Amino acid sequence: MSTLRSTDPAAPSETVAEVRAARPDDAVAAVRAAHLAFDDWASAPAGQRAAALSGAADELAAEAADLALLISREEGKPVGAARTEVAKTVEQFRLAAQLAFLVEGTTYPDESAGLAAWTLRVPLGVVVAITPWNFPLSLAARKIAPALAAGNTVVFKPSPVTPGAGERLAAACHRGGVPEEALRVVQGDDPGAMAALVGAPEVRAVTFTGSDRVGAVLRRTVSPGARLQFELGGHNAALVCADADLPRAAARVAAGAFGLTGQVCTATDRVLVARPVAAAFTELLAEEAARLTAGRGDDPAADLGPAATAAQRERIDGLLDSALSAGAAVAGQGALAADADPAGHWVLPTVLTGVPADHPVNTAEIFGPLLSVVPVEGPDEATAVINADAHRLVTAVHTRDLGTAGRFLKAVRCGVVKVNERTTGNGVAPPFGGWGSSSSGAFPEGGRTALEFVTDTKTVYCNYLG
Repeated sequence: MSTLRSTDPAAPSETVAEVRAARPDDAVAAVRAAHLAFDDWASAPAGQRAAALSGAADELAAEAADLALLISREEGKPVGAARTEVAKTVEQFRLAAQLAFLVEGTTYPDESAGLAAWTLRVPLGVVVAITPWNFPLSLAARKIAPALAAGNTVVFKPSPVTPGAGERLAAACHRGGVPEEALRVVQGDDPGAMAALVGAPEVRAVTFTGSDRVGAVLRRTVSPGARLQFELGGHNAALVCADADLPRAAARVAAGAFGLTGQVCTATDRVLVARPVAAAFTELLAEEAARLTAGRGDDPAADLGPAATAAQRERIDGLLDSALSAGAAVAGQGALAADADPAGHWVLPTVLTGVPADHPVNTAEIFGPLLSVVPVEGPDEATAVINADAHRLVTAVHTRDLGTAGRFLKAVRCGVVKVNERTTGNGVAPPFGGWGSSSSGAFPEGGRTALEFVTDTKTVYCNYLG
């Protein structure tokens, strides 16, 4: 039997969890079991499915403290941020319990005498949910809970970086009342097992959050005809206008860039600053970065944790070294906690200026705590820069002028636009999804919108005159 082991990125010698890694035949068996369980779960009354999802929420809430510590130890984020993630996960299951009653159709006026027409929304079948390590519970819940609410069965593939969190999430669902066959877990990173999982003919849909590279592999291996929902990379910019409240904007931009070690698809990679205030804003931003400390997740003085893996740290360090070699300068940087394990995957929050326009720091997703300051003439230039990017997930504008904000949010071509807020963070009810290369384009996640991906439309005609 192959074993998958997770370690603490703040202390890599410490093992956090060990789980059984799936082989190709295990993946096929999980899909088949979910397929066999579909009819019973799909035909269960909405109230039964809702009760199971509410039960899962109760189970997760009851062990919130332990789950937060587990997330922190597997993925590295501060315990406080992990508690927030667990709370959002509970909210997502509670919302999904309501969604079970909202799988609704539409009635239409008779077009012929005695001929009525209406639609039904029906579950698809087996949904495969593949999730990343940066939000091992909440992103999984955003995929799994609505699928179950609508009557689908799910095979859940957690990240190999956070297998312990994935196991605990599924166990809470089972204790809450979701049948084990309706929610199966496949662990590991064996390419053959993953290909067998998404390529199984019984799979009706695949929902994936992760990198462009893995998304491209999945597109080639997913079973023909399976519906796709991909949330991929984000290369996000915030605009700071000349009239912005600069201290407040600096705090929001820094939070969006450096929170959770920048390992978020909605993190701010670039801040586009109006030239008249660029120097003053850069100084404020540098001060924000200098106040931050990287340390263990259970250190109450730590503002951010380590990179999640050694490969992540090496990639981020390489980006920083490359930018500096290309002529960039460090305007401000955070510090490492004095008692941090030297073997930890540490990266520091860093504000950069003078990064060449064609450097990867300015042209590609960073997924780490590096932030490039880019002076611009104003909103029009910023809008053109953002709209030219292939990845258009989220953006933000900081201004006191609601007219400026209104013109920007209408002109910019992104899936999520924020005004005077950080780019990171989203609610459980609104839709979430990017445009361009940031997603598969058709089906956003979140709230009631999620039902569109996990159901099909059936049109019914009934001649009631006989």
